[in-house]
Amino acid sequence: MPKARRVLGGALLTAAATALTVKGALTSPIGAVVPTDQLQHDLRAAKDATLAQSSTVITQAQQRLVGAIVRVPSGAPAPTSAPTSNGQVVTAISTAPQDPEPSVRRAAHVHAHRILRDAALRHQLDPKLVLAVSYWESGWDQSLVSQTGAVGLMQVEPATAQEAGPALLGRAVDITDAYDNADVGTAVLKEDVVAFRDLPMALAAYYQGPTSLRANGMFPDTQQYVQGILDLAARMN
Repeated sequence: MPKARRVLGGALLTAAATALTVKGALTSPIGAVVPTDQLQHDLRAAKDATLAQSSTVITQAQQRLVGAIVRVPSGAPAPTSAPTSNGQVVTAISTAPQDPEPSVRRAAHVHAHRILRDAALRHQLDPKLVLAVSYWESGWDQSLVSQTGAVGLMQVEPATAQEAGPALLGRAVDITDAYDNADVGTAVLKEDVVAFRDLPMALAAYYQGPTSLRANGMFPDTQQYVQGILDLAARMN
């Protein structure tokens, strides 16, 4: 569950607790001597303050998310959490050193940039789009493995690779290899573009899964994912 929702849930529980407290006061002997209008006013004030605080927290969280999406400084580290192609946002585990030298990190990003660009051209997609998807998914880190087992630059699930490699590329793929990972991940994205004939829907299918998307439409986190990638792609060099 997103942090903002947890905060809002806690705030609403606080408001509910306040309501129960006031209700108890109204039914107690002591509460009987307190003006009802004053108690109702206090309850409304507590509720309004709680909701206002929750709204502020959510707005701040959204602003931090947008800031993280649209700014991709040179040599930026990979995110500690990344949404995978099956629509789950999970904490990623990297086998890379915790804090590699900047020169090493830049070299790795240059290598990933070239592999991803080549894959995009091979599958006739905009390189900026593929770079944006990969950065969101893994921070261009081939060593990144999610808790669900999604691997590498494009965060490809092993089961997806096992099916999509032969079906879309005509060969088995090794998703621990950066070239194969970029190739099969980009092929899946291209398949979604062709199937949905709409870029936002194709991105949603890559994130949420085409079956779920057709059955349920875009979930709120999917909408966030789609808009974030479109914004990020527009800022790619």
